[in-house]
Amino acid sequence: MKKGIKILTLLFIVILCGCNTSQKRLTIDIHNPLSVDRENEMVEISWEEVQQKLSLKTGQTIVVTDDKGKQIPYQLITNGTDKVETLIFPVSVEADQDAFYKISAGDPEEFQSLVYGRLVPERKDDFTWENNMTAFRVYGPALKATGEISNGMDFWAKRTEDLIIDKWYENDLSGVASYHTDHGEGLDYYKVGRTLGLGMTAPVKNDSLCLGDNFVTAEILDNGPLRITFRLTYEPYKAGNNEITETRIISLDAYSLFNKVTNIFETDTALLTVATGIVMPEVNPLENAANTTFGDNSGIIAYETPKDEVNGTIFTAAIHPKGYGIIKVSEGHYLGLNSYKPGAQYTYYTGGGWTKAGFDSFVDWVEFLKVEKQKIDQSLTINITQ
Repeated sequence: MKKGIKILTLLFIVILCGCNTSQKRLTIDIHNPLSVDRENEMVEISWEEVQQKLSLKTGQTIVVTDDKGKQIPYQLITNGTDKVETLIFPVSVEADQDAFYKISAGDPEEFQSLVYGRLVPERKDDFTWENNMTAFRVYGPALKATGEISNGMDFWAKRTEDLIIDKWYENDLSGVASYHTDHGEGLDYYKVGRTLGLGMTAPVKNDSLCLGDNFVTAEILDNGPLRITFRLTYEPYKAGNNEITETRIISLDAYSLFNKVTNIFETDTALLTVATGIVMPEVNPLENAANTTFGDNSGIIAYETPKDEVNGTIFTAAIHPKGYGIIKVSEGHYLGLNSYKPGAQYTYYTGGGWTKAGFDSFVDWVEFLKVEKQKIDQSLTINITQ
């Protein structure tokens, strides 16, 4: 009899332990240190920490829920490696407040991807990417073969939350509808040419920009549902007597107007001057700069493109967390310059806005940029408990 009781007791303990293990849950406390609300901002936490604290088995999935118990989308980030490095998900936190989220083992709901990007061989090797707010492209080797050389970034003015890249290309290439005309979702009317376009970076030698050519390879590292990241490589090019090897890693999160750009320039000099630039498609850009530019050495350069009477105005910017040493108009660009140690990562943010998609004026755009800079400088704080 006693032996039977002992067996039942042991069984009860085993069952109880099993229940406790299956019900493990992490509480994620997100604090907003700013005096402005933050909506749908991506947070990132270590996947290894989540695995360990939840005792996840290989291949076991999770669910992320908000304070009302509603599932929200998430993405496991590999950064192009063979293993998951981090977990990201969007959070909304009121000014100077905390928001709480839960992570537990379980079967996640299906969520529509909010980002997308791909190589577009049918359009001379463009690489084009987007989220639910904005879209961009850079130019590849097949376009260079035609004689059109550009390593700048193009901006597609978009006013729909739908992902439109495939639709726009298909309609344009088939002659159904040109993406250079607005059919209700937006259009491409940003001018790049042989420039840095929107916010790309190049070495500077003897006060001159040293531009590379079109990218040679494009490798997708992560592709949705919440972040797209890809790596571009370029043929070596000259900056004075120095040969430059350039790599760009660009990522775009859902809900954001800004790409995170990381440049790596390799060369045989101890220091290099680099400039992040925004093309100024005007005959005499310096004459109007007082009205069309905004520069703050703490880390913001912004430019208002000339107004298009039909399509409105595009606003552009590049934000550097560590600031710019010099800001100036030069060679048809609005430039932010810094000293750079070759081989290091040079990371900043660049993107654009549009008068037909939420920004009435350049003043509104600049105020938006100031808040974005605060968000970059004072990130959301994360506390994980069980």
